Amino acid sequence: MLDSFRSNMRGVATVIVVIIGAVFVFSGTGSLFLSGPGTEVAAVINGEQVSDLRVQQVMSTERQRILQENQGLDPAVLDDELLRPAVLQQIIAGKVLSQSALEHGFGLSSKQISELLIDAQGFQVDGRFDQKTFEYVIRQQGYTSATFIEMIKQDLVIQQFTRAISGTNFVTEAEVASLAKYTEQTRDYYYLTLPLVPIADSISLSEQQISDYYNENQAQYQTEVQVSVEAIELSPAVMASAQTITDAQIQARFDQEAGSVDVTDQLQAAHILLTAADDAVLADIQARLDSGEDFAELAKVYSQDIVSAELGGDLGYTSGNTFPTAFEEALANLEVGEVSAPVITDAGTHFIKLIDRQQQQFELVAERSRIEQELINEAATDALVEKLEMLKELSFNAETLAEVATDLGVDMQVTDPFSEKGGVGVAAYPAVISAAFSTEVLEEKYASEVMDLGDDRHVVIKLKEYFPARQKALAEVKDLVSATLKDTTAKQRITEQGSALLARVEAGESVETVAKSQDLDWQVASGVKRFSASVNAEIRNAAFAMTTPTDRPELSGLFTTNGDYVVLSLNQVTTGDINDLSRQQRSDLVATVQEVNGNRDLQAYQASLIANADIVQ
Repeated sequence: MLDSFRSNMRGVATVIVVIIGAVFVFSGTGSLFLSGPGTEVAAVINGEQVSDLRVQQVMSTERQRILQENQGLDPAVLDDELLRPAVLQQIIAGKVLSQSALEHGFGLSSKQISELLIDAQGFQVDGRFDQKTFEYVIRQQGYTSATFIEMIKQDLVIQQFTRAISGTNFVTEAEVASLAKYTEQTRDYYYLTLPLVPIADSISLSEQQISDYYNENQAQYQTEVQVSVEAIELSPAVMASAQTITDAQIQARFDQEAGSVDVTDQLQAAHILLTAADDAVLADIQARLDSGEDFAELAKVYSQDIVSAELGGDLGYTSGNTFPTAFEEALANLEVGEVSAPVITDAGTHFIKLIDRQQQQFELVAERSRIEQELINEAATDALVEKLEMLKELSFNAETLAEVATDLGVDMQVTDPFSEKGGVGVAAYPAVISAAFSTEVLEEKYASEVMDLGDDRHVVIKLKEYFPARQKALAEVKDLVSATLKDTTAKQRITEQGSALLARVEAGESVETVAKSQDLDWQVASGVKRFSASVNAEIRNAAFAMTTPTDRPELSGLFTTNGDYVVLSLNQVTTGDINDLSRQQRSDLVATVQEVNGNRDLQAYQASLIANADIVQ
């Protein structure tokens, strides 16, 4: 009874699934996708459809992840054709796991999902869940309430299921002991370092050396074939910039909306709920209220609605149809700050307090900007459809795209020269690059077909200018030639000097003796483990890649990432022993093995599900 009442009484501020979900379902909007290609089916997995919109949403998320992890990366290179195959496989993998999870009885209640979303900081304002923020955030991502909740539910069920699969894995003592031999292994090694910088700084190049190197390597200093193209782009943003909305249109839309807008006051309610109250308890609460004690503190003490009690009895806002009729009637008759006499509903007896009254208004001055933008977007969408058809027709045999742009009333752009590696702006898109160097555009001088770049961006291109490959003069590339020759010479010298040092150690001299004779730094590393952080990681990894020495040290010469040369002598390898581990270390090792084995089992299980699934793309 209490749970039933809570699901009906937590108001706009708390109900995610029951209230918001129901509103969307009954209004018919919960199952709507955005208009356009997103309504199409991208795949059918064991009879369950995946919409193209879902694929686009995941691609958008993946694109943002890649851009965040690769600062400075041009977003243009992450076109849909590049991302779509991997994203579709990701969705398929998740879907078969979700289907299997449901078949095995895994699931989440609406209450669990509701509580999770209520606590999500991204949906909160001033520390509390806010419905408008929730709706705004999910709509920005292309979701409706129903589709967002379904996505969250699937992800959480998959998490449950994968943890269950991984949790069935076990590790034997023999496995842990065997692994400890490697994870706890230690190595002792010596090494000296021959630095590159002093060698490079000592190099002085003559003009003749630079000239000779240039002449011997002219092929490295040629330009690539490049093109510059005319381009006409049509997109919602381009179309929106050309739209003009009149005051009359804004007024008409406002009048239309005003007729259906609910301007009922929003009332913020709090309550103290007693599911089985006796007269003595009711009298005690009433007396304490009459004496001026804080309602919120009394709610924490007396209320049997556990969730709202933690919030001082706060149930959020209602417009008159969230709570039971008796509750709503009592609330409507209160002044702000006033507490009602006991009110009886099916859930029990309530003391109700009106915390706040929000007067809802719908005025042109406040709605004008929103309405104007919506009208612009609508007009832009209509114009885009019309202009796109015109673009396809007018560009087919056009001598120049400038005339087409004039007829369409849009701007034509001319790209900077770019090669088959791509350029900037539209020239960064693989589809544009491919079209620019195609036979039709490059040789036959035709305009390309109208290309879809994703996100409702469409472009057509035509060759503007062709730039053949040419040999760059020495004067143009002298600095580059000099730097290349200096780097090449330095590497040759350090290789020769490093090899000579290594040969001396191989002949029987110690690393210490050789290093001191050349005034070089040398180091001793003793008892180093595979993941020791106190030593140079590159040299440590090289030492652990070497074979175990027998009657003499193992030797190696290697270059570090900064170009230095290292002579490395591995002297001793000591096998790890599980008995040397502390209880915590042993526990951590067991957990690591379980995680690795669990992931392996999960991947194998998922692969089998995909292999046996009925998938139509």
